[in-house]
Amino acid sequence: MSATFKIIFNGQLHQDADITSVQEQLSQFLKIPHDIVIQLFDGKSYALKKDLTSIDAVKTESSLKKLGLITKVEPERTAPVIQSQNSQLVCPKHIQNNDKKVPVKTNDENSAVQSKKAQLNTVFEQTNVKTRLLSNTLKSALYLCYLALFIVTLFGLSTSYTVIKSTFTSDESVQSKLSYQQYKLFLNEQNSTKHQPQIAIAEQGTKTDSTENNEYFSKFSAHINSYAKTLGQANVNAMGGDKLQQHLQEIDDLGPKNEFWKQLILLAKNLDNDSHKMSALQSDDSAKIHWINAVDWISQSYIRQHQSTDKPNTKSEPPAKGNPILSLTLLISLLSLLSIFVIAIKMKLRAIKNS
Repeated sequence: MSATFKIIFNGQLHQDADITSVQEQLSQFLKIPHDIVIQLFDGKSYALKKDLTSIDAVKTESSLKKLGLITKVEPERTAPVIQSQNSQLVCPKHIQNNDKKVPVKTNDENSAVQSKKAQLNTVFEQTNVKTRLLSNTLKSALYLCYLALFIVTLFGLSTSYTVIKSTFTSDESVQSKLSYQQYKLFLNEQNSTKHQPQIAIAEQGTKTDSTENNEYFSKFSAHINSYAKTLGQANVNAMGGDKLQQHLQEIDDLGPKNEFWKQLILLAKNLDNDSHKMSALQSDDSAKIHWINAVDWISQSYIRQHQSTDKPNTKSEPPAKGNPILSLTLLISLLSLLSIFVIAIKMKLRAIKNS
């Protein structure tokens, strides 16, 4: 007969021990299922090992202490030592109740665990649904930003084309203001006048070659005299031909050489071609359709045009409401803003994907 010992554990651990890690290591050490090991931590006292010699009890207690368990060694009733060290059996036992078996999970405990798992699964599913909803919303916003970028780019290209076109066609637009069609509009809007108009004379100018000027004046006079004959008006010579030629040459000197002469001849030609239609207006007011009216209109328009061009800009004017350059600037700003939105949405989608 020799004394034997048992290892008693009541669920206490060292301060720095992690219960989850301790349970896993204890399951491997005792070679018992993990769910049974969990039941050993309910606060009751259990005999982890028994029928140990004093040396084996000290070694086992030291190993359990390294795992983080707080145990104690208690003597058992004397019994013959028949078993070997390797034949020790795990027999958890409560001190107060001898030969107590480790409790096994009941059906109620199993259902409670299953309900907790179901709750966790529900939470995970709700989280996944919210994440997918947010991701789909961001993707839709990203597609809308791409569409807006495409539309704004098209508008930007159209506006750029308008700016370039207006730059190269500015001279043509100025000349179109002095066309015969503009003069006819001027006639329709003009109130009837009962006095003969005066031709505005420019004070500055330089003289050009007299032969070339005479050729232009001759072409002008030919069309005007034909017009005046059809409508029964005084011809160029009757209106002071030499004086009129001098005045018209001074006006031409305000701009590029012979530019005014060319426009004046074109106007006279159109008047001659339209003389029969113009004669229908003669009954209303003969002075209104007099050819000197047309010469006066184009002369004043040409003078105003070049006076406004030569006048220095002393004060910067605010951009017009329909200025294409302003529109192009706004489109570029909108493109930049949309690009920032696209970058932000992509970063958010990447963060959701990584999480």
